[in-house]
Amino acid sequence: MGNGYQHQQQAEREAHVRSARKLQLTLLRHGEPDWTPGGGLAVDNAGLTEFGRAQARAAAQALARHGVDAIYVSPLRRAQETALPLAEATGVAPITLEALAEIGLRFGGMTQEEVDRRFVEASRRPLSEHWEGWPSGENFRAFHARVTGGLNHLLALHNITPEPHSEFTIWHHPPDARLSLVIVAHGGTNAVLLTQLLDVQPVPWEWLRFESELAAYSVVQARPLGPRGTVWSLQNFNELDHLRAAGLR
Repeated sequence: MGNGYQHQQQAEREAHVRSARKLQLTLLRHGEPDWTPGGGLAVDNAGLTEFGRAQARAAAQALARHGVDAIYVSPLRRAQETALPLAEATGVAPITLEALAEIGLRFGGMTQEEVDRRFVEASRRPLSEHWEGWPSGENFRAFHARVTGGLNHLLALHNITPEPHSEFTIWHHPPDARLSLVIVAHGGTNAVLLTQLLDVQPVPWEWLRFESELAAYSVVQARPLGPRGTVWSLQNFNELDHLRAAGLR
């Protein structure tokens, strides 16, 4: 009886800690893009399909319920159109950051068959060559530096700064920080962001290691290391319940 009561108390304490408002960063991937509008040739900067817009509305409803203090969004159309319903639901104006764009690719004007063939050929290269990025695209090391630099910039806007050590990073922020920040970006961008926040050594296929689905989101929260600062804790990854509830999955 005593042990059961203690377990209940422990569960209640943990539930209270998790529910209390804290410093939180949510990474939302864009909805379904229309890569070949009208069934024609591929475009480089696609907007959302009608299904993708429905996904964006479902994500907005889910995230708005918990409160949002700031929204940062990639400049690409599919991310901008995904952020729009969240902005409308929260009244928070999105801030566009060029650094959050997906890794640079150039497939505009190709048929879907040509695009697929390019990806297959690139995937068969020696692993060391994957650091070069996709053919005629952005170098992965440059992409990683761009995205992580953008992350440090946007967090610094809220007085959240990293303290690099030889093997790990500690983060510092105002002691009363209770912010909910949302980043609306891409599969590759969000994967690199998670790699950086969780102190994981980068590889040139981050979008496979931290693979999130369209309109899914992941959540990290700041956790204290006593008086030394905080680290980021992965609380939710590839959340899809909002899409299931809306009949979109």
